[in-house]
Amino acid sequence: MNGLNPTYVESVIRKAKEGKLTTGQAAAKLSVSKQYVNKLKRSYAAKGALAFRHGNEGKERPWKTKPATEARIIALYRDKYAGFNFRHFLEKLSEEEGIAISYEPLRRILTSAGFKSPKGHRSKKDKAKHPSRPRRKCFGELLQIDASIHNWFGDSLPKATLHGAVDDATGTVMGLRFEKEETLKGYYEMMWQILGKYGIPEAFYGDNRTIFEFRRLSEKSQTVDRDVHINFKRMCQQLGIELITTSVSQAKGRIERLWGTLQSRLISELRLRGITTIEAANSYLPEFARDYNRRFAVKPDMESSVFAPAPSPKEIDFYLSVEFQRTADNGSSFGFEGKRHQLIDEDGVVARIPPKTVIDIYVTRSGKRVAVFDGRLWALAETEKRQREPKPKAAGRPKYIPGPNHPWRRYVSKAKKD
Repeated sequence: MNGLNPTYVESVIRKAKEGKLTTGQAAAKLSVSKQYVNKLKRSYAAKGALAFRHGNEGKERPWKTKPATEARIIALYRDKYAGFNFRHFLEKLSEEEGIAISYEPLRRILTSAGFKSPKGHRSKKDKAKHPSRPRRKCFGELLQIDASIHNWFGDSLPKATLHGAVDDATGTVMGLRFEKEETLKGYYEMMWQILGKYGIPEAFYGDNRTIFEFRRLSEKSQTVDRDVHINFKRMCQQLGIELITTSVSQAKGRIERLWGTLQSRLISELRLRGITTIEAANSYLPEFARDYNRRFAVKPDMESSVFAPAPSPKEIDFYLSVEFQRTADNGSSFGFEGKRHQLIDEDGVVARIPPKTVIDIYVTRSGKRVAVFDGRLWALAETEKRQREPKPKAAGRPKYIPGPNHPWRRYVSKAKKD
């Protein structure tokens, strides 16, 4: 019946109802089944000619936005949501402004007003060059981790670095943390979020960077941060997490695409809320991550999670520690953070440490300082710096005076006579 004039359909059904046409003849004229003709006859008996009119006939088309609404949309985008990509703006219109509109009419209104969506799209050519890698099957099987330095708070403010982790199977944002630059602390704070909310993942996938490597810096290149070594990989080994590193950015497609999305959405949300500091941004990130996961996370191929139960908060605090190494001197003490320290146990007894013994010191996430020596855990206690006693000066030798018959005197006397 598609394409038939409603008036013609009405005349055929009326004749069939009046007995001028059989049901089969009416069905043939309308190219429908006899059962459908009987249905139309019942509708005609109940509604008359309106039975053959479309339900939206005479109503305002849903895609025809009222001029006042169009003007309000343009004003909102220009004044309040400037810089939002069009789909992000569409969500705000529906959830925050109470304006129901579909994407195409919105795009038409904004482009007609001279606006362009700032979010770029990869071409099909680029997609063919870097095809997507299949997702892992289970939630927690692989987490991609990385850090992105960017003008997160606008071009007029200093850049900041966002540390993040995304689940490979679902695209769920697992943790986010802002720091001034890429640091071990940023990854540790991100790890604190993951362990506290989800548990221990099976593997991490990150860049081939020094911060993930299990190695010490050479003695020649040691600086104040010379001891910030091995720590992330040590933490992974202690928790049983496999750490996979790569130097190919395309291999970390999930986290790279996350940065592209956040550099559009997160920047807009920070600006909308007037957030311009790292501290305020870190307070907002959990709310942002929840909203992001609600919109974009997908279900894994297998429903089961492979996250292992997390340790206790006290244990996590120790796992997320920075390890240092110091060598004891002859007085069972060692230098650390510019001061002399000794090791004491719970009863306040000082440990006797053989000279030149290497001691492992750990500064936990909460700032607690502990050391491992002789298979035990010790606390650090400051001690007075040993003052070396000055060596006594050797007694001076008496002045030597040659005797009267010394050859030197005889030589001098002879020289005077001559």
